[in-house]
Amino acid sequence: MTTLSTFMKFAWYCILLLTSAGMYAQVDTDVTEKTATLYNNLKIVQNSNYFLFGQEFFNSFRYNSGSAHGNKDYADAHAVTGAYPTVLGSDFHYYLDKSATERGYHTEAVKWAYQQGFVITFDWHISARNTSSYQCSGSPANLAKNIANQNDTNGDLTWFYGELDKIIAIINNDLVVDDERIPIVFRPFHEMNGNWFWWGANCSGFNAADYKKLYQLTADYIKERTTSVLFCWSPNSPVTSTVMTNYYPGDDYVDILGLDMYEVTASPFRQYMGLLVDYAQQHNKVAVLAETGYRNDTGNGETAARYWNETVLPAIVNDPSGKSLKIAWALTWINSSWSHPYVPHATSTTAAKQSFINFKNSTHVVLSDKAHNMYEQLIVSAEQTRAPEISIFPTPTTNEITISLNGYNSPVLVSILDIKGSEIISKTIHTEITFSSKKLKMKPGVYIVMITGHGLLERQKIVVL
Repeated sequence: MTTLSTFMKFAWYCILLLTSAGMYAQVDTDVTEKTATLYNNLKIVQNSNYFLFGQEFFNSFRYNSGSAHGNKDYADAHAVTGAYPTVLGSDFHYYLDKSATERGYHTEAVKWAYQQGFVITFDWHISARNTSSYQCSGSPANLAKNIANQNDTNGDLTWFYGELDKIIAIINNDLVVDDERIPIVFRPFHEMNGNWFWWGANCSGFNAADYKKLYQLTADYIKERTTSVLFCWSPNSPVTSTVMTNYYPGDDYVDILGLDMYEVTASPFRQYMGLLVDYAQQHNKVAVLAETGYRNDTGNGETAARYWNETVLPAIVNDPSGKSLKIAWALTWINSSWSHPYVPHATSTTAAKQSFINFKNSTHVVLSDKAHNMYEQLIVSAEQTRAPEISIFPTPTTNEITISLNGYNSPVLVSILDIKGSEIISKTIHTEITFSSKKLKMKPGVYIVMITGHGLLERQKIVVL
């Protein structure tokens, strides 16, 4: 039996080899080391038995205020649970269309979250040309179509490049800590299959083919001018295979696939998330629940608070297919007096607070009290953890791979990946499991066995003959 100490030294060497070989390549292959590490870590999280919890503007808005604030270490979630969300959502709209003071609040909030090791994701409710609105209604005719098809007859394309230059300047010059650019996940032109945004379905004759061009043009322009951006594409629910096929910009333009879905119930949630996760795995991407929350609570917010532990968590972790748990994060929207109490706050009822605390305490949910720095490799050495032993036995004569664990006191996730990082199978186990390489149709070659759970990542190469 191989001790875990010896195994982990080998596993660490494998990780360095696989990472340097581009096992998890981003759209932009010239990104900084920390940006690449973030993406690799998101891959690890999505293959674990837990997901990160996030919120839009969690430390620059609060429910009892109608405006942004500059107390960057205050968050409603922290006031209730003592822990912060581990994904911070931000929006370039609030940098370009709000006051310089508010822009400063959000910038400092992002810097603070990055320094805690949290994930930073940006959407962009970009206001249409010559308006202050991002809605389809009232936007200039054919704006998105002209940009997508690089038609600059009336200056639409020039205007758009100018807007891109503004956010690129923010990314390169403002989102910087200790002379290093902060890695961000950028989610442009979200909910494109809805008809409410000026880049949405059928707005001024805008169609799916145009949308792909618009997204591709945007990604190409940004990645040529930045080194710290990952790209996320997120349709709105309900999502179908037709939506995925028609609107997906292509593997060269997407790192992360998201889904926006509010007021979820288990059945359609699992259906749509299963479709998204399947698509992400087929294309070797990360899947996330990009937006969710409960918006129909007109009372004291108790229903919205209970939504997490009583609806979202069971929908994810009790999915018989296991697909709903294969996400890197779930993010909710802004707490403010003009929005909704998406998470409970200081003046919420005791019951509302306790429900959210129960959600936070789940082993499947990661807030800051259980978080790892997402800009450092998610590896814990055997010497630090006194971790148990593991044995992996490929048996060529019977086409079987047996994985035996000794000393784990709770389940872990075991995955088999091909050398490109595509998943063959994943199973949650306690002590031992045997896979048939023949039944899994594994061709002869090198594969990686990956074990995740409780902050540990363990890998070993195996050869199937």
